[in-house]
Amino acid sequence: MAIEHSSIGAGEIHEPKGAASALTGHVYVADGAGSGVWSGQAPQPHGWIYYKDGAAGQVFNTSAAKMSINGATSVLDTYAPTGVTSLWDTTGDVLTPAALGDSYTVRLDLPVTAKTGTPNKITVEYDIGGLATPSIVVASTELVVDGTPPYFISFTTSLFSLATFVANGMQIFAYTDTGTLTITEPAIFITRTSGVTL
Repeated sequence: MAIEHSSIGAGEIHEPKGAASALTGHVYVADGAGSGVWSGQAPQPHGWIYYKDGAAGQVFNTSAAKMSINGATSVLDTYAPTGVTSLWDTTGDVLTPAALGDSYTVRLDLPVTAKTGTPNKITVEYDIGGLATPSIVVASTELVVDGTPPYFISFTTSLFSLATFVANGMQIFAYTDTGTLTITEPAIFITRTSGVTL
């Protein structure tokens, strides 16, 4: 006679397969194909990846130009969200959200190594238009740059990803108010702060 699972007494309920050999603190993670593995870390929808450019200095002037962060100096992805292998396209220089509805905190590190003329500020724009110049700016920051290089600027922005962001990704553009500014080996620290586990 079949017994409904809901009617099985506590003494007859079995542990998940492999529980006898699983280490303390490990959890069973389903693979979506009818099986799974015991893991030392539960799936995490949150996490971060850090990318640092390794190319020559990028010179920004009064015309908006796309910032490159090729990851050649460093890519730290050990603590990426579960199921996410990349959040920044190091070839196309585009932030690539993992899923619709995600939110992110993005810290941009800008080592200023040279200038010409007397720039007072640099404007940094986060754009999801997917074009060669800014077209759909979702965040913009003006930074004071009247110091004497070399010096370091770092700032953080919060973003969310809807359909256009997912379709096009997000590029970073920058321009000065006057003169030029050279930024060498910029870095981006991307934290996925909310979203589904992939």
